[in-house]
Amino acid sequence: MSVTRITLWIGYALLFCAALMLLAAAFGAAFREIALSGSFLFISLITALFGGILAFTTRSAPVRESTRDAMVFLILFWLATPAVLFLPLWASGVTAGPAHAYFETVSAFTTTGASALAADELPRTLLLWRSVLQFCGGIVSAVFAVVILAALNLSGTGVHRSKLFTLRKGELFTRLVFIGKVIAGVYITVAVFCFTGLVLSGLGPFNALCLSLSAVSTGGLTPQDGSLSTYMNKFGVMVLAVTCVFGAANVAIVWDFMRLKTWGSFVRLLRNYEHRGLFVVIAALIVFGFLYAGFRNMFAVFIEAVFMVSTAGFDYAVIGIDIVPPSLLIMAALVGGCAISTAGGLKMIRLLLLMSHAVTDVERMSHPSKIKQVRFRGAVLQDRAFMSVWMYFFGYTLVFAAGIVALGAAGLDYPVAVAASASGLSNIGPLLDATFPLYSYESMTGLQMSVLSTLMLLGRVEVLAALAAFTPSLWRK
Repeated sequence: MSVTRITLWIGYALLFCAALMLLAAAFGAAFREIALSGSFLFISLITALFGGILAFTTRSAPVRESTRDAMVFLILFWLATPAVLFLPLWASGVTAGPAHAYFETVSAFTTTGASALAADELPRTLLLWRSVLQFCGGIVSAVFAVVILAALNLSGTGVHRSKLFTLRKGELFTRLVFIGKVIAGVYITVAVFCFTGLVLSGLGPFNALCLSLSAVSTGGLTPQDGSLSTYMNKFGVMVLAVTCVFGAANVAIVWDFMRLKTWGSFVRLLRNYEHRGLFVVIAALIVFGFLYAGFRNMFAVFIEAVFMVSTAGFDYAVIGIDIVPPSLLIMAALVGGCAISTAGGLKMIRLLLLMSHAVTDVERMSHPSKIKQVRFRGAVLQDRAFMSVWMYFFGYTLVFAAGIVALGAAGLDYPVAVAASASGLSNIGPLLDATFPLYSYESMTGLQMSVLSTLMLLGRVEVLAALAAFTPSLWRK
C-alpha cells in the first residue's frame, strides 16, 4: 500500500475543504455576517495549513497506485472531510453540540437532506453553505463512482462503468481531477438552467441558488421552512423536478447529450436502461398516490413522486405522496437512482441486474436440461459476474438491518427506526418526515444522530467498500 500517495491526496482533500470554507467566508462578508465570516476564515486557514503540510511533505510520492490504495483513500476521504467541514457549523453555535453539528454536515455532504435546524432561523451564510456542501458532495460521489468504484468492480458486471471510464494501470488518482472537471461542468450547467428557470418563475435569486444546488445534487435541503407550495408556483416546482431527474440520471449519458446536442443523444438519454427503470418506479408511485390521495392532489403526487425516486425528497404540499403507505415509500427510496449520479439508494442498475438473473434462474428451474444464459442490454453475462451484485445486496440488507437495531437500541420505536435507517442508508433524509410526519430529527438524541451519520456515510462509501475497511489485509503494507 502506497501510504505517501494516499497521504498526498488526503492533503489535497483538506485543501479542497479549506477552499470551500474560504468561499463561505466570502459569502459571510457579502451578507455582512462578519462573525460567521471570520469563523469560516480562521478554520479555513488552519485546515489549509494542515493540508498544505501533508501535500508538501509527500509531493515526491510515487505516481502510481493500486486499486487497494484507491479504496483506502475512498474510505479515509469520507471519514476525514466531514470531520473538518463540521467545525464552522459547530463554532457558529446554531447546533446543540458537536454530534448535532456533525450530523448536519454529514447530511449535507452526503446529499441526504436530513436536518434538525429551522431554515428560517439560520443565517444566510449557513443556508448557502449547506447548499454548496450538497452540490460538492454530489459531484464527489459521482466522480468516485466513475473512477474508484468502477475500477474496483472492473471484473464484475460493470455497475459503475461508463464512457467516462478508461483505465490505465496506476492512474486512478490523476483521473480524479479530469473526471471531476467533466462531471462538475455537467452539474454546473444543469444548476444554471435550474437557477434561470426558478428566477423566471418569480423566486428570489438567493432561494433560487440554494434550491438549484440542492436539486441537482438530489440533496433535499431548502432555504425556507414549510412546503414548497407556500413560496413557489407550479412552473418553478416543475423546473425543480426536472433538475432532480437530471441529478438522479446517469451523468455519462447526460454528458453525451450536452456534448453532442443531437436528436440521437436525446433519444439515448430517454431510452437508457436505468432511466427507463426510474420512469417505471415514478409511474408506479404516481399510481399508488392517485389511489390514496385522489385526483384533486394529482399534481402534488406527480411532483413528489419524482422527488422521492430521485432521492431528493422535497415536500411540495401537505397532501401528496406521503399519503402512500410508508412501506412503499421506503421501497422506492431504497432502490434509488442511477449508479453514476448524485442520487443515493441501492441503485437502479443493481436491481435490474438482480431481476434479470433471478428470472433466468427461475427459467432454468423450469427447464433443467436447457442451457440458459443471462442477457442484459444485449450482452451475455456469466453467472460469476453477478457475485459482486448479490454480495452488495446482501451487505446492503445487513447494514440496513444493523441500522434498525442500532437506532432501536438508541431509543427509537421500531417503525421509526426502520424509516430512519432507510432514510440514512439511502441518503434521502426527508423520507422520515414523509413516512412519520409527527416525528422529526429535532427530537433525536446525540447518539441517534451519530448512528444516522454513520449510515449516511456507509450509503455514500458503498457498503462493500465500507465492510472491506474491517479486513486487516486492506491496511497491510
